[in-house]
Amino acid sequence: MNEASVHEICTNDFLDKTRKVYDGATGLVDWQSIGDLSTSDMVAMEDLQDSDNAIIAKFAIIKLNGGLGTSMGLSRAKSLIRIRRDATFFDIILKQLHHLREKTGIQIPLLFMNSFNTRNDTLEYPGIASVNASQELGADFLQNQVPRLDAETLLPIGDGSQSAHWCPPGHGDIYNSLQISGILESLLSRGFSHAFISNGDNLGAVMHSGIAGFMVREGLDFSMEVTPKTRADIKGGVLYRSLTGSKRIELLETAQVPADHKSDFEDIDRFQDFSINNLWVNLEALRDRLKQGPLSLSLIVNQKKFEERPVLQLESAMGAAVGQFDRTRIVRVPRSRFAPVKSCADLLVRRSDACHLDDSQALVLRAAVEPVVQLDDNYKGISDFEAHFPEIPSLYSANSFTVEGPWLFDAPVRIQGDVRLINRTGAQKKISGLKRESFKDESVKP
Repeated sequence: MNEASVHEICTNDFLDKTRKVYDGATGLVDWQSIGDLSTSDMVAMEDLQDSDNAIIAKFAIIKLNGGLGTSMGLSRAKSLIRIRRDATFFDIILKQLHHLREKTGIQIPLLFMNSFNTRNDTLEYPGIASVNASQELGADFLQNQVPRLDAETLLPIGDGSQSAHWCPPGHGDIYNSLQISGILESLLSRGFSHAFISNGDNLGAVMHSGIAGFMVREGLDFSMEVTPKTRADIKGGVLYRSLTGSKRIELLETAQVPADHKSDFEDIDRFQDFSINNLWVNLEALRDRLKQGPLSLSLIVNQKKFEERPVLQLESAMGAAVGQFDRTRIVRVPRSRFAPVKSCADLLVRRSDACHLDDSQALVLRAAVEPVVQLDDNYKGISDFEAHFPEIPSLYSANSFTVEGPWLFDAPVRIQGDVRLINRTGAQKKISGLKRESFKDESVKP
C-alpha cells in the first residue's frame, strides 16, 4: 500500500478492519442489539418548511461516481449511459445543478467522488472539469483503493501490479477521501458547512430546501432519507436504534444480517422503510469527528471470487456514519426521490413515458406506480438493449412487463396492466409483425 501511495489514514483503517476479521469478525450483527426506532427519530419531508437561499448557500452537492456499468456490459463510467434518448446521467446531473444555480443565484458546488476507473471519463465530459471554476474548486476527488484479500490467509491476492488486486473499500470511504483529498477543508474554508450526498445513478436525488432547512435549524450532525418499502425492496438497508453501547441510530445492510434472521430483516411490517442513500452531513461536525480518527463504521465482509479462489473485500457503507453522531434524524421521503438504474430493465422504465423530468430536472415517476419490468438475458448488456429497443414502449399504464426471448421493438406500442411477451422460437421477432398498437393484461406469443 505504501508503494501504491495509499494514504496512511486509509492504510491504518484497512489494517484495523483486517485485524477484526483475523480476530473472528464476520461483519454480521448481533440481532439482540436491534431495537426499534422511536417516533421522534423520524420526520416526514412534506411536514418540513421550505428554507431561504441563505440556508441553501451553506450546502455542497456530492455525487458518488466510482462505479463502472459492468452489470450492464459497460467497461466505462456508468454515468455515460444515456438515461434518456438525448441525455446521459452526467447531462441530467448538470441540468439539475444549473437549474438550482439559476433559481437561487448561488454557485453551489458539485463534486464527484470518482474511482481510478471513472476519473478520466468524468473530467473529460463536457462541462464537468470547469463546473466549480467560480469557486476555484476542482470537480472531483478520488475514492481510495485497498487490497483484495485471500479468504484463507488474509494476505493480499497479488503484488498490487494489476488493477484486479485492488478494490474500493465501499462508499463508506467517502469520509476518509474527503479528508485526505483536502476537499473537506476546502469546502469549509469557502463557507460550505454542509453537504448533500447521493448516488450518481439516482436522478431523483435533488437538493430539497425543506430538508436543508431542517438540517440547519435543528443543528443536526447527520440526516438520511428513507422511503416506504415494497416487496421489491426487502433487501434494502434499514435503520434501527441500537440497544447496546451508545444506543444511537444505526444502519443495517443485508450483508450484515445473520442467515437465521433474514426473514426478520425482510419483514416490512417491522422495517417499513429503507435507506435510499441520500445523506445530509454537517461538514463541521464531520471534521471534528475525524480529528479523533477514522469513523468506526460497521464492517462489511464482501465475499468474491478471483481466478476461482475465494477472496474478501473489506468494505463499509457511508450511511453507517449515522451511528457516529448524536444529533441525527431520519427523513421519510416520497418514492420520487429514489430512481436508481441498476439494470437494463430499470433503464427501460426511466427512458419510457412512465417517467419525466420535473421542474427541478429530477427524473420522477409520472405513473401511479412504478411498473415492474423483467427482461431476460437477451437484453442484459447495454449494447444488446439498444439494439432490441430502437423504439421504447409506453409504460405509463403498465403494472408489469415481462419480455422473454429475442424481440425487436421496431414500432411504438402501449403496454397496459400486466403484459408478457414470450418468444421461444429462437429467432428474433419484430413487434411490428404483431400489427398491434397496444397490449393489455395478456401473454403474447408469435
